[in-house]
Amino acid sequence: MFARSALIRPCMAPLAMVTRTMATNVPKAAPAAKDALSNRQKFKQIAPPSGLFDRLERLGFGTLRRTKRYQAVRGQQKHQQERNEKGKSKKNEAEPHYRLPPLTFYAGAKQASSFPKDTMEEIGFVGRSNVGKSSLLNSLAESTIVRTSDKPGLTQQINFYTVGRLFMMVDMPGYGFAFAEDETRQQWKELIDTYITERRALKRIFVVIDARHGVKLADLEFLKVLDQKNVRFQVVMTKCDLVVLPTLARRMMLVQDAVRQYRRAVQDVLVVSSKTGAGVNQMRKELLALAGHLKQKDFYIDLANKKNK
Repeated sequence: MFARSALIRPCMAPLAMVTRTMATNVPKAAPAAKDALSNRQKFKQIAPPSGLFDRLERLGFGTLRRTKRYQAVRGQQKHQQERNEKGKSKKNEAEPHYRLPPLTFYAGAKQASSFPKDTMEEIGFVGRSNVGKSSLLNSLAESTIVRTSDKPGLTQQINFYTVGRLFMMVDMPGYGFAFAEDETRQQWKELIDTYITERRALKRIFVVIDARHGVKLADLEFLKVLDQKNVRFQVVMTKCDLVVLPTLARRMMLVQDAVRQYRRAVQDVLVVSSKTGAGVNQMRKELLALAGHLKQKDFYIDLANKKNK
């Protein structure tokens, strides 16, 4: 990451003189710098590399403004694009539309004894309350099966959803919810702790954070718990459409720097917008690869062609 004045009599004059002499010999504390930077100013001084801007633009998060401030970055981007074209790089090839099988609610558990048998690999989703976790699940599945609400704390149990017969998505209660009763929060904490500690089918946990706010203390505490329990996790930033591209790039750099200290963290931070769909297709690809069910691109292209007929 928090003298009371008095008259000096003549007989006390020598003491006063010594005091004044000592005071003149004591080094004065350096005055506070007038030009000390605020946290906001320090944030704006972060200079994301052109490659990061390029990645975010390809994912659909807008483009840099044509201003002098970003002229050098745009020049670097253009140079890199020319190199990619000369080298016939496949980096900028359009990705097919990756699709997940239908999402179906399978089970809900308010206590560990209600966990279903771990017959399929599971991918967990967790985050602070109201960070857009449920909306993210719906966007990934292209459905509305997961309940969403502007009211924090809607998810009050661990919900298991089957993704066809491929794997399960597991929606966990939000941590750091301040408006629940202490006893309720403790129950959620123990439930999540039991799940991440004992669940053998768990492949990875996606820790969802709000791109507008970045990593908070509650996030860092939870990441530390995952790391200590040897649970593989990856951070995904949501609501990325609500911040402009330069801010998103800087925020992403800060988040990447925050997770670098954790041994069990996947260092690549994902960025998505459930509202615009930016970055969601790439995350679907990540899920399929993680569960061992990612197919060749031609499969998804053929699937899209059949659907359009």
